Amino acid sequence: MDKDKQIQKGKRAEQLLNDPLLKTAFEDLLEIYKQEIFNTNFADDDKRKHLWVAYNMVDKIRGHLQSIMASGKLTQQELDQLNTRR
Repeated sequence: MDKDKQIQKGKRAEQLLNDPLLKTAFEDLLEIYKQEIFNTNFADDDKRKHLWVAYNMVDKIRGHLQSIMASGKLTQQELDQLNTRR
């Protein structure tokens, strides 16, 4: 991936992570899944496993966006350093 595209993706990921609607959606989903896990019957192991996977996917998605954002910022810093050396 070229550096400009990586920087743009990083900026977009940051916009998404700072979007109040998306922040609320992540928080709401985590709370919903957590409550549903605790409300399952003792014998309902399959449902609990599926909810656990869903709960963890929310954090994985958020973590992936954070990784894209950090990568874009690092690429921007590298370009800035190269430009100041010239």
